[in-house]
Amino acid sequence: MKTQNQQREQWFQNVWKQREEDVYPDVFGAFTGHIHALSAAWFESMGFKDIDPRWLTHGVLESPPNKRHDNWVYITTGLSNPWGVDPADKQPDPYSGLGFEFFMHTAEASQWAIEVLGTLMAMQILAAQELVAGGLLEPFDRVPLGRTIDKSGDSLVKNLLILPPEHVPAQAQLDSGIFDLLLCVGITDAEVQFARAQDGPGLQKVLMHHGYIPVTHAHRPSSV
Repeated sequence: MKTQNQQREQWFQNVWKQREEDVYPDVFGAFTGHIHALSAAWFESMGFKDIDPRWLTHGVLESPPNKRHDNWVYITTGLSNPWGVDPADKQPDPYSGLGFEFFMHTAEASQWAIEVLGTLMAMQILAAQELVAGGLLEPFDRVPLGRTIDKSGDSLVKNLLILPPEHVPAQAQLDSGIFDLLLCVGITDAEVQFARAQDGPGLQKVLMHHGYIPVTHAHRPSSV
């Protein structure tokens, strides 16, 4: 007979498997099967050397074009893990883990998308531990990248807009609770200023009008 700890670990692994093998493929179709895991270097580059091994189990998955979408999809995995939760205490309605996962569409296979989502994921892990200033991200938040999105130096897209998706379900259910799917769209500095003046939903409408949602194009012109 399995011990209580073994049962808890089995439940945790089943939740992880449910997200990656059932929920994600149901929404986005087939994935490559490879996880681009966070490394210690990711956190060390942010000034953190005392690294919790659990942080390194998070990563980014990649879905090539298929019958569900004709572009590439990159999505985080691990932020909705129910760390520290006993299955005996689980309830169907509360959020699982941090309560969200980020995803991004690109027109082609893009290493920069993996790096952007990995950095975003690392920031949220640190924020959840109150190791960096600022809280967890919410829909319509803007995130400065501090560089061009693809590191090319000649892109106008230097920020992210966090959105509730309209082209896929905005929420998913795990045995450990629910989590939100948050779409990340690259935006320009001018679009950030527009959102400050007109609000996030206003910018969302402009981007949709120009066809800049849901796919992020690193070298598109600004919409405003």
